[in-house]
Amino acid sequence: MTFVPRNAAGDKRPDAPKIALPSGLMRRAVLLVFVLVACRGSKHPAPEPIKRDPHSFSEPSRVSVRHVGLDLTVDFDQRVLHGTAQLALARHDRSANLVLDVDGLAIASVRDCATHAALVFQHAPKKPVLGQALSIALAPATACVEIAYRTGPDASALLWVEPAGTVGKKHPMLFTQSQAIRARSWIPLQDTPGVRFTYDATIHIPDGLWAVMSATNPQSPPADHVWRFHMAQPIPSYLMALAVGELGFRALGPRTGVYAEPAMLDAAANEFVEVEAMMKTAEQLYGPYRWDRYDLLVLPPSFPYGGMENPRLTFLTPTVITGDRTLVSLIAHELAHSWSGNLVTNSTWSDFWLNEGFTTYVERRIMEALRGREAADILWYLGRKDLEQAFAKSGADRDTRLALELTADRDPDDVPSDAAYEKGALLLRTLEQAFGRTAFDAFLRRRFDRRAFQSTDTAAFETDLRSDLMARLPGKWSERALAAWIHEPGLPPSTPATTSRRVAELEAIATDFAKNASTFSTDGWQTLEWVIFLRSLPADIAPARLRTLDERHHLTASPNAEIAMYWLPLLVRADARDAAPTVERYLAHVGRRRMITPLYEAMVDKGEPWRTLAKKTFERAKPLYHPIVRDSIAKLVGR
Repeated sequence: MTFVPRNAAGDKRPDAPKIALPSGLMRRAVLLVFVLVACRGSKHPAPEPIKRDPHSFSEPSRVSVRHVGLDLTVDFDQRVLHGTAQLALARHDRSANLVLDVDGLAIASVRDCATHAALVFQHAPKKPVLGQALSIALAPATACVEIAYRTGPDASALLWVEPAGTVGKKHPMLFTQSQAIRARSWIPLQDTPGVRFTYDATIHIPDGLWAVMSATNPQSPPADHVWRFHMAQPIPSYLMALAVGELGFRALGPRTGVYAEPAMLDAAANEFVEVEAMMKTAEQLYGPYRWDRYDLLVLPPSFPYGGMENPRLTFLTPTVITGDRTLVSLIAHELAHSWSGNLVTNSTWSDFWLNEGFTTYVERRIMEALRGREAADILWYLGRKDLEQAFAKSGADRDTRLALELTADRDPDDVPSDAAYEKGALLLRTLEQAFGRTAFDAFLRRRFDRRAFQSTDTAAFETDLRSDLMARLPGKWSERALAAWIHEPGLPPSTPATTSRRVAELEAIATDFAKNASTFSTDGWQTLEWVIFLRSLPADIAPARLRTLDERHHLTASPNAEIAMYWLPLLVRADARDAAPTVERYLAHVGRRRMITPLYEAMVDKGEPWRTLAKKTFERAKPLYHPIVRDSIAKLVGR
């Protein structure tokens, strides 16, 4: 499941010319110019050697992609993308083939961009999880290849949303989800976070729709109805993103705005008014925002995650729009990725915690600055509770370490992420307490500056910590503590306590109500208070208590999906069969994996007739779900 350049020119690597790539000779010339520029010196230190990624067939240490030029047509009738991808190359080994990752792509031809000469290419046999290797034999002078291709009808990165699944109900929508290794299902490229590239794109779509990407985005339809995009900062493949649908735009601040279906714009703009303040807060803490703009895109309920940190354009679930702005820590999280993840990136998915642990920590620092210490304490407490529950289920499991050793047969999307998010964040909080906030903030800022626009790994983090903080402030942290946090399972005994006065109050109210049916005031409660209260109720609470609660507060009828995700499983476990229609409607409307998995689990665990209802509901609802969600729920209801 995230602010201006350091100087007037922008402290960036050399960029491709800021020209929308046309077709034909000009486009090829631009790509060839990029190759020449990209191979010259850079203001940034030399990047770390490219680490071999078990989830990619590519060999970037021999030939690497530096720039991607897309010219794609979106065909809603056939549910495919088709067109060309031009890849500008850096050839470190002149004798090597270019090896790309593909999954389900139909390759029509491969040509040299400059000479138009056909290049020999070959697909390796398809492998589970990884897809196929596409090997292209390069001519001695080849600096750019053009691949004509078409996506498959079931590309795992693409979700084609029928009009009925949108707010407006008139037009279809398409959106992508490339993380972790799904970009290869819609673009032939080196699908590893260890390779970064810039890109340009020309996207052809039906009239009346908008296209947006993880790049520069228009704030109104172009006069010629051709949608052109440019991403000047180098990004890894999992941050490639495209969405097409009936959209509008509303500015939130000088560098921020929101895209959404027209009927959602007012509510979205009202919910996200703090985004500009979040950006300024993050800049004060960790240095300049280096992506020019930060905009948001609200997607249909079928979006599988809370948010996706696509640079310049975070993709968001509509379930965060509750009207009370209590869930905007999700926005702070995706914004924080602009430093941890997008700017400094894990080189393989074994080091996922470097993205999400850092981001969770930065998110809570932003929320503390904006909403106060207690608001941050609530987030720390709830995160710690989720982590302990997850670890209690898995025990001393290998996946409770931070530094993982994932193999090619494990899909990164199937690896539990609790350690990456919460244990990673707790490590950074522990370091903050050991070295002091001022020293630790300065360390993070230096690291973001030094490793900007690079991919890195856990070993490099350990080196940074030793050579920087531990050298500057000896005796504050030990090698033994570092090893325990990163390389051993579970939580070390030295993990700092997390407490929250407000959570303790709400937990006490929930306990008293469950035992004694006590009355309590909910005046002023917002979404987060309800969430804390509901998740504090015992799983075996008496059905009569739930009926009393529903009569007083009408929770079953609540349109708030965040509240429903905690309330409905309670009804299932209490065997409240009159709630079955509400359960079905919820699961047929919401596609966010975090929000529907607990309900499906409760139905399967409860047994009949709920287990049968879970299977029937899934069969009806699965066209709504993204392939990521579809696969995981299919395994759950089929067990």
